[in-house]
Amino acid sequence: MTKAQTKFHFSPRQNRAHEINWREWSPEAFQEAKAQDKPILLSLSAVWCHWCHVMDETSYSDPGVISYINEHYVPVRVDNDQRPDINARYNMGGWPTTAFLTPEGELMTGGTYIPPESMLEHLPKIAVQYKSSREEIARKMGEIRQQRAATASPKAEADLSPDIFDNIVRAVAQSYDPVFGGFGEAPKFPHTDSIDLLLYAHRRNRDPDLLHMARKTLEFMSAGGVYDKEWGGYFRYATNRDWSEPHYEKMLEDNVGLLHNLLTLYRITGDEAHAASATGVIDYLDAKLRDPEHGFFYGSQDADEEFYKLPAAEREKLPEPYIDHTFYTSWNALAASAYLEASWTLDRPELREAALQALDFAWENCRRTGDGQTAMYRYYDGSPHVPGLLGDQAYTARALLDAHEASGDSAYLGRAEELARLLLDRFADKDGGGFFDVWEEGDSLGRLAERQKSVQDNAVCAELFIRLHHLTRNQEYRQVAQATLEAFAPSYHTLGYFAAGYAKQVDLLLNPPAEVNIVGAPKDDSVRALHLAALSLDLPYRVVQLLDPERDAARLEALFLPPEPAPAAYVCLGTTCSAPVTDPATLPETIEKMRSSGIQTLE
Repeated sequence: MTKAQTKFHFSPRQNRAHEINWREWSPEAFQEAKAQDKPILLSLSAVWCHWCHVMDETSYSDPGVISYINEHYVPVRVDNDQRPDINARYNMGGWPTTAFLTPEGELMTGGTYIPPESMLEHLPKIAVQYKSSREEIARKMGEIRQQRAATASPKAEADLSPDIFDNIVRAVAQSYDPVFGGFGEAPKFPHTDSIDLLLYAHRRNRDPDLLHMARKTLEFMSAGGVYDKEWGGYFRYATNRDWSEPHYEKMLEDNVGLLHNLLTLYRITGDEAHAASATGVIDYLDAKLRDPEHGFFYGSQDADEEFYKLPAAEREKLPEPYIDHTFYTSWNALAASAYLEASWTLDRPELREAALQALDFAWENCRRTGDGQTAMYRYYDGSPHVPGLLGDQAYTARALLDAHEASGDSAYLGRAEELARLLLDRFADKDGGGFFDVWEEGDSLGRLAERQKSVQDNAVCAELFIRLHHLTRNQEYRQVAQATLEAFAPSYHTLGYFAAGYAKQVDLLLNPPAEVNIVGAPKDDSVRALHLAALSLDLPYRVVQLLDPERDAARLEALFLPPEPAPAAYVCLGTTCSAPVTDPATLPETIEKMRSSGIQTLE
């Protein structure tokens, strides 16, 4: 194996995939394809992917396949977790993706797992077609580019309305499986945004049917094979409708999303079984996916069906499935947010410290400041590499607001505003609203030159700016949130339940949440009691911040709040705030009285 090939992860079982002369996704690889007039074979893989390992062990270990690829193609291997931007443009329906590109990066054909006999048949056909049908390929590529350009062009404008929220909640409910919970049939994924929307809509409307859907989904998952009853934590998805047969990889992203769902459900129901499921996730993450020295979270643990079917005592006798020790910025931000929520939901302050440690590691080790502007990198595995994508900036900024909310440390608010400025300067679509997935100075090879907009990531951006508006009263932030949401208003209906996160933010913009500002010294016991009561309010959403009269005098002035009396909490709806509240038990009553009095929140 050459030094360059050690950069790639192959199946942990015996294989010869390393004998293929893989290149990294780079200008040099594309230049080589052009200079040698060869097509590119793009392999999109993942360290946790079972069929990627099978492809390594079969097709990419076949001597004929190895020889033909090395002679007639420029093979490029990309890790999905490291480069989701490439995956978003070239994935052919799953992992592995086997895509055949022109040297310019246009997709000619491809598929997912291709067995050896089919590879031996396809490889020469595609190579010959590339050489003999250049004009036809060029014509088709031109047509495809025109179609993509037309799709990406600004759509007709549409206003934000309550109907958007109602329609998407209805789409989630219609996709619900009333027999086993979850959404759709097999294979069945958690769809944590959809669960979150059901819980939010239940708390908003007190609709018991929506709570039932979310609760049944999480309870059936926790009782089914998709939950690891030995180690805790959830496998990535189920191959069948009743959750009994899992696909055995474990992902940080999925587990922290489900942790958030379980914590919300527990606060609604008070059912200790829901707290136990949440604790099981935390136990697994702490034991297997959290770095004991630096405190950040690893990306995933590989699938191994035979291993995970064993009881814990038997597992201890065998090598554990491979763990990807890479720090992924967006996933660590999600984990930090979930741990912060768990810290006050489960009364476990050590989880807050764990979350802050992960966020501080990201800020110190995975942040670029070269041009005077803060930007997060995509991942860190000893040194930072790829400039971060939209999600890396947005999820980190949101987690920093969660840290500001849970800790009372205004430094986290300042960091979030730094990243918000980056989004506005480098990622924003100045014409069509919303934010592109890659920034203006990013990789432009192949289809990466065409920037895209993800509704899920843009929903997080909208939440970020909505919260910043409430925390600072800066009207620019609200305007940005509105423009972001309006960008998807004409097309949201085509996304079904994949627009669940978007629906929630539309509702938060149109029906602003209560703000609870606690004024007082952060270490004061009375302040802490008010702070915990504010965090724990039985509301669909609320914005909480702790303001130290000495440290935050300027911010108190901007919010039109007095430094005395202290400690005291002020409930604000729009620009109307309550009298000072000193008894934590009266906070819910204060909010209810303000809402029932007909106070209108200001847009």
